[in-house]
Amino acid sequence: MEWISPVSTLLGAGIGVGATLPADRNRWRRESAERGTATRRQLYAEYTAALSRVRTALHEAARTADGPGPGSAEHAREVRARFLAPGAYELRHQLAITAPPEVVAAARSAFIALRTTRDRILEGVTADSEAFERLEAENDATVAELRRVMRRDLGVD
Repeated sequence: MEWISPVSTLLGAGIGVGATLPADRNRWRRESAERGTATRRQLYAEYTAALSRVRTALHEAARTADGPGPGSAEHAREVRARFLAPGAYELRHQLAITAPPEVVAAARSAFIALRTTRDRILEGVTADSEAFERLEAENDATVAELRRVMRRDLGVD
């Protein structure tokens, strides 16, 4: 009968530990999910900001009054440098690792639209042309879709 007290103590300790383990595991999962969401939110903000900087830089490069003329080697170097400077390439690769496939696909579409704008500027399209207006409309549409899928992934919409 001396063994009842230690066995009861061990049994109580086992029940206590067994009850707290699932709660701790659930809390860890919740905190891990929150950290993942915060990381994606930050990356999404950085990527969309980089796309905006690229777009502004391309618009500046497409203005014929500023800098070297379209079609010149100097203009081509400037356009390419402005396209690369904001770091959208690097952030896009981070998205490919972190974001779900829908976001990655929308990010790629937005990036390709900007790259197409860059290529058309290299071909001589200027900011005051109808062709540039169409490129801008395509950029608007792809960025709007990107933001929509990002917001859905973050649970905002």
